[in-house]
Amino acid sequence: MHSHAQGRVGDFALTPTADGFSWTIPAGPTMTIRYTATIKDGTWVEVGDRIVPDQAPARFFEMTLKRVGNTDWPAAGSVAPK
Repeated sequence: MHSHAQGRVGDFALTPTADGFSWTIPAGPTMTIRYTATIKDGTWVEVGDRIVPDQAPARFFEMTLKRVGNTDWPAAGSVAPK
């Protein structure tokens, strides 16, 4: 995964799962950021958790994207809203 965020950039291993993928970013000597995506029935749900040893994961990010249809983008423009 090639990631750009808040002025930082990096390449990180992407791990396939049964219904999506996950990837992690080292964030200091003891913390890791883990993103997990699931894709089902045209919906992509991705969450981000801060992982610190001996602590429960702390969720700081969640997004849900719903597929609305096919497009010939970019030549044909965007998909019209429903």
